[in-house]
Amino acid sequence: MQSTKHHRANMRSRFQSKTIYVIYFGVKLIILLLFVLASFHFFSEYESKWILISRLFSSTRENRNSFKLKINEDQQVSYPWIAGDPTCQHFSVKFAKNFTRPKWALTSFPGSGVTWTRQLIEGVTGIYTGTVYGSHEPNIVDGKHYGNQAEFDCGCTILIKDHGYPETYPFLGSPSVYKNRGILLLRNPVEVLFTSAHYLWSGNQQNGTVSPDLFAGPKWDDYVSKVAKEWADHADRWIQNIQNGTVIFYEKLLLEDTAEAELNRLLRAINFIDPHHPPIDPERMRCTLLHKNRSDRKRSKKPTAPLKLKHNSELTSSIESKKVLAKKVGRCFPFISTI
Repeated sequence: MQSTKHHRANMRSRFQSKTIYVIYFGVKLIILLLFVLASFHFFSEYESKWILISRLFSSTRENRNSFKLKINEDQQVSYPWIAGDPTCQHFSVKFAKNFTRPKWALTSFPGSGVTWTRQLIEGVTGIYTGTVYGSHEPNIVDGKHYGNQAEFDCGCTILIKDHGYPETYPFLGSPSVYKNRGILLLRNPVEVLFTSAHYLWSGNQQNGTVSPDLFAGPKWDDYVSKVAKEWADHADRWIQNIQNGTVIFYEKLLLEDTAEAELNRLLRAINFIDPHHPPIDPERMRCTLLHKNRSDRKRSKKPTAPLKLKHNSELTSSIESKKVLAKKVGRCFPFISTI
């Protein structure tokens, strides 16, 4: 009888132990699932903001693995000024040797002039810029150009175009693939607003334009609000993330009296030194500035429309919110906040 009671007690004890064991691991599993769901929500929250302009921000995670061209840096050479200028036509652009360049992001909100800025960077360094969006992205110049074909991990480009946010795989807690290295290109959000709208609504045509009649109504109001908010958010997160790098301004690159200084600022930030003419080749700089107004990927005309008072208020607020952050990295906005 006592043996039976003892057996039942043992069985009950084992059952209780198993129950506790199941509950313990069940709770751990639930916590893990909640963490994954929360992280997924965190990532999805950022992604969901881009529904209206999602085509401007292709998935960088997928595109970084979508092209695997092995670079032969000695064969894929282009000459950006080969026609019409005997003093500059001998300058080439090519890949750096594989795995000699660290990953540096060249990031901007779509419509900030990054394609044109890439032309300047390649001209003054002689090294291709890359892109996370792969070889299906149009070349940055007419004629031969190989930068977009580079593998993301080749270590052979001077900078890598990336419209995305600095956080990569946030639900896994991974650090940025750029290891906090980046150049943030900023442009007046009013110009960004119309440039990105022409690009998006013309079917992603780099030189495309649409009728200014589209710049009115509820859809336009929603678009302005989203661009104002996301322009500021993109700038905020990159300025906070960049530990090595700087902020450069499209407007300063445009002006004759500030373009060279702005390019030099960028080159110093990425620790670029020309091995043949350190720190940089003055003739390359001269040719880059001389030909900086080339129109390969620029619109000859960009129709706009008057902005409402509420639009001006939203865009002004975005500029003001980033002024303090920009000062932290030693930069003052070249465009005024009163639009």
